[in-house]
Amino acid sequence: MPPRFGGSFNLPFSGWGAVFGDQAVAAAMIDRIVHHADVLTLKGASYRLRNRGIDTLPSIRTQDPAD
Repeated sequence: MPPRFGGSFNLPFSGWGAVFGDQAVAAAMIDRIVHHADVLTLKGASYRLRNRGIDTLPSIRTQDPAD
């Protein structure tokens, strides 16, 4: 049986370069994670946050440049 890996990420792949400080390193990591993978992208309101009075997680909220 082949190895299995399951992961859940709140940040799109386009933002990984900023997290790891290097676009090349982020691209290499993404390449190794998604090679032969089925990537599922879910859209819509979060089921976990439905009764919490917030729409999005702090990690994916956009900041106003005036802040």
